[in-house]
Amino acid sequence: MRSPKKDTDATIIGKSIKIDAKLLSGTGIVKIEGNYHGEIHIDGELILAKAGHISGNINVVSAYISGSITGNIKCSDLLHIQATGKISGDIECNSILMDEGAVFTGYSKMVDRNPDPLGLEE
Repeated sequence: MRSPKKDTDATIIGKSIKIDAKLLSGTGIVKIEGNYHGEIHIDGELILAKAGHISGNINVVSAYISGSITGNIKCSDLLHIQATGKISGDIECNSILMDEGAVFTGYSKMVDRNPDPLGLEE
C-alpha cells in the first residue's frame, strides 16, 4: 500500500459503527472498519478493513479493499483487492491489483488517464 502524505486528512469509521447516508464526500483518506450504506466520493484514498462492508457506489482516486462491497467502483488510479476482499459490482479503474483469494463478481473496464502521452492523435 502506498504511504499517504503526512498532511493528508484521515477519517476512520470504527468497527462498531453503522452509517446509513446519502453521500460521504471530501478529500483525504477514509478508512472504514464498520458498515457504510450510501455513495462515497473521495478525492483521495479509501481503505476498507477486513470486517468492513460498503453497500453503494464508490468514486475515489485509489482504493484498498480487504472487506466486502456491493456496488460499482470508479478509481482514477489504483484499485487493490486484497486476499480477503470481495466486490460484487462493476469496476472502472486505471489499474487493478488482485491478490490470490480476492473475489470479484461483475464487469471491469480499464481507463487510461493519458491515452495519447506523445500527443500524436488529433
